[in-house]
Amino acid sequence: MQLTILGTAAAEGWPAPFCRCIACQEARSRKGPDIRTRAGAIIDNVIKIDFSADTVSQLQRTGRDLCNIHSLVFTHQHSDHIVPTELEWACEPYTVTPSKVPIKVYGNCVVTGMIRAEFPEPLDVNLDVQPDLQPFVEVELEDGTRILPLPADHCEHALLLRIRRPDGKTIFWGHDSGRLPAETVSALGQAGPVDIAVFDCTFGGQPSNNRGHLGVDGVIEMVSALRTLDVIVDATTVVATHFSHNGGLLHDDLIRTFAPHGVNVAHDGVTYTV
Repeated sequence: MQLTILGTAAAEGWPAPFCRCIACQEARSRKGPDIRTRAGAIIDNVIKIDFSADTVSQLQRTGRDLCNIHSLVFTHQHSDHIVPTELEWACEPYTVTPSKVPIKVYGNCVVTGMIRAEFPEPLDVNLDVQPDLQPFVEVELEDGTRILPLPADHCEHALLLRIRRPDGKTIFWGHDSGRLPAETVSALGQAGPVDIAVFDCTFGGQPSNNRGHLGVDGVIEMVSALRTLDVIVDATTVVATHFSHNGGLLHDDLIRTFAPHGVNVAHDGVTYTV
């Protein structure tokens, strides 16, 4: 299984467009992994997680396309995770090779409402909006992938995702969220180990209460909690992502900070294979 994280920034990107703080200026100077775009990922070239306005440029930079995508899954309704107008590119004339069957779209009630408001029924785009995702109600995708939506500590109806591919490989997609709700931790513990665990690290090194998002200390805390439950085991690839310039720590700083805890630091376009 391959997970490619296309974007690793919080909502404003890094460097942020209207900011000349030290962290933004350093990122502009260093470039490379310190240039971060908004969140999104692809699993095995068939499942897309979230769709920000940066998706087109992310695909261009990584030499990828979405022609084999059968499912598009949204975590929540914030604009760095969904821009409904961007979904229009899935239909003609914006593509001359549209999918032979509509792409199935999954999201909470707010997300599906946003899409239907942009493209009134019958949808005139190559999308098939599925029933709203509900916490703890597992859904099965057309290829046998099973997704368990779990509550997040973020905005109303925000969801985290436990994604089990047909070969049994499993991802915990853990952002956007602060400290994981107790019921989410419990559900993960009952479901068994994961191969990849991805965590929100928006607050970086800045002091925070780890509500709504996590910082470095919150990630370490949550990783420890899930290790205790054998959700994260020795073979699990643990990843921190979704960074803000407000957190202060640039890519190399984050690597040094997380190294003693066995946490990988994502950069735009990185692929994890398990």
